[in-house]
Amino acid sequence: MKRFVLLLFAALAVRAACGQAPRRFCFSTAVGTGIALSEPASTPLVWRVAGYCRVGRRFLAGAGTGLSFYEKTLVPLFADVRLLVTRPRRFTPYAGCAAGYAFAPGREANGGVMLNPSVGVRYALRSGTELFLSAGYEMQELERLKKYAGAHFAAEFGERLRHGTVLLQAGILF
Repeated sequence: MKRFVLLLFAALAVRAACGQAPRRFCFSTAVGTGIALSEPASTPLVWRVAGYCRVGRRFLAGAGTGLSFYEKTLVPLFADVRLLVTRPRRFTPYAGCAAGYAFAPGREANGGVMLNPSVGVRYALRSGTELFLSAGYEMQELERLKKYAGAHFAAEFGERLRHGTVLLQAGILF
């Protein structure tokens, strides 16, 4: 509940900083999966939602959260920036980077630093809504509790992981 209140407060603060001008503040949601590049390999499933403030015609800055499913469920809180490579058109390429920290809601895991640089393309619909596809690299740190129970002994130890993933996402910006 505290995290929800914190996220709501952050969204209202960004909205207040951007003012009430139309089209200056926007939201996005995206789903994605990827190709695991690290050992132990874990193919993630991610869902993200973010709020952005337009800073000029080609630059967006914002913050977001979501869910990431690796071996354990993680809840990332991140800052995100996007830069349009060309003038806004029907198809517009962009580059972006999300960086933050992911929290683990379970007791047997701790989250860690998350970094996700990416490139993508946006497709503008007539209603002002935009669809986007992106590809990037996501680095996610995670610490989990491993348990082993054998016939003669039992053991528990903390395992630190750093997942590297080629992440593909599809979403909508409204």
